[in-house]
Amino acid sequence: MKKALTFIFGCILAVSCGSADRENRVTGTVIDASMNTVVIRSGSDTLSFSTLNADRSGLDGLLVGDTVEIFYKGENRPGTEASRIKSADRETVSGHDETEENAE
Repeated sequence: MKKALTFIFGCILAVSCGSADRENRVTGTVIDASMNTVVIRSGSDTLSFSTLNADRSGLDGLLVGDTVEIFYKGENRPGTEASRIKSADRETVSGHDETEENAE
């Protein structure tokens, strides 16, 4: 019984640790932007991200109405820290979160 509980606990721990390493991506339209925060609409969801430490290479500012791809790790909660932000073509907007395994 103890071995079974230990095994189950270990599996739960492994799954929860693995999700923090996964990079998630969401594409949406900027509806608000400030110095350190961006709010986007993706499908019917409104999502808020901290941009303080985000890699913005190749991004020439953020304006309301821009379509962007935002990369982040872990669960999306208000103020989740974005790891990367890049411009996206309007044709590629899916409105859904996508998950990528880190290539590192």
